[in-house]
Amino acid sequence: MPCSIPPSNLAAFVAKYLAKLEAYVIAKVYEEVNKIIEQIMGQTCPPVDELKKLLAVRDNLLNMINGLEAKIQPVKKFAKQLEPPVKAAKVTVLVLEQIPLPGTIGIPPGPAGGVIFSISVGAQNRFSQLLNLACQIVDMLEKDVKAIKDLTDISFDGLDPVKEKLKSIDLQLFECVDKLQDSQKAEILSTIKNLPSNAGLGSGNSLGSDGKGKYFYKDYAITIQEDKNSPGFAKKRFAQVENDKGVVVMRGPSSFSSSTRVLIDEIKFRINNQLP
Repeated sequence: MPCSIPPSNLAAFVAKYLAKLEAYVIAKVYEEVNKIIEQIMGQTCPPVDELKKLLAVRDNLLNMINGLEAKIQPVKKFAKQLEPPVKAAKVTVLVLEQIPLPGTIGIPPGPAGGVIFSISVGAQNRFSQLLNLACQIVDMLEKDVKAIKDLTDISFDGLDPVKEKLKSIDLQLFECVDKLQDSQKAEILSTIKNLPSNAGLGSGNSLGSDGKGKYFYKDYAITIQEDKNSPGFAKKRFAQVENDKGVVVMRGPSSFSSSTRVLIDEIKFRINNQLP
């Protein structure tokens, strides 16, 4: 019978998995954002066709970040799901440790006296070993759960500067759009509305739609609102969440994102993490 268990590699596997995902996405975002900054940092704005491409690239990068968060989320959820059974196992081990285990049970000597029940020393030792192994397994799982939760929290926090880097080009891009003639602005808005990333929005992936700009996810309704405090012709937008009574329970960050799907995906992520 083994006297100890080998160390778990679960947390190390998760760390490598997250690092591999983040390394590619973060490197790609910084690379593309730096290219965009080089194109718009001068006094002359790019032509309309180039602006369309830059806006599309910017939203593709946001989609990459949201996609990365969507991959990290199940890992964190897995760790949370492990917490109740680990706690239950810990209590069970504690209870078993407190159970008295007599070696011999009998009655006083006499005509009818003698041993009724007896447990050998070997059996007692095996029970002790099993209890020790169970304790080690519970302890290992408890440490794994904490490590995985810490890793996913660090991953989510690490994406915040990447998002800020991406948002840093918003103002410059839409300042260029604001300088265009009205017909060219309308052309940009039409392009934004018909981005491929918005195709099929409201169907599949547990997201429904009433076809009038309201989307449904879990027990909540999601609408896209215009931020009236944002300057210029191209207003920032944000996703707003209402409960079944029509009360606003959450609002996403204002964004110049040209993709409604990006705003929806971001608020779905927040619903999964912050609302019951």
